[in-house]
Amino acid sequence: MMPNRVKDMDLTQIVANNLQRICKEHDLSSRELSIRADMPQKTVYNMVQGDHACRLSNLEKLCRTLLVSPTVMVTPHLGTNMLMSRRVPRVIEKFSKLSMADREKLEAIMDGMLGIEEKENNVE
Repeated sequence: MMPNRVKDMDLTQIVANNLQRICKEHDLSSRELSIRADMPQKTVYNMVQGDHACRLSNLEKLCRTLLVSPTVMVTPHLGTNMLMSRRVPRVIEKFSKLSMADREKLEAIMDGMLGIEEKENNVE
């Protein structure tokens, strides 16, 4: 399990980390990615490095180019296989349609599958 450093990371750094991992997985340089996305190389480089916040339109353009959902691009600590998965956005959409009671049931099922005990059971 990855450490919970989300509090210390801003959205710019989360996007940069995810872009870096995807580029590494596909052996893409920021120059190659900029050509594929039809964007200035400096803009793509700055996004990959996390030098400054990116425009939403640029993020969307890179996501389309990489065939990645913007939802997962801004989600920290996902494995590269999850970043590239088409299932994550579908699961999120389905989850959003559940009632709160059904969400809690689903979370309990997932905790059981992962061997995670409920928080209430750990507090005595």
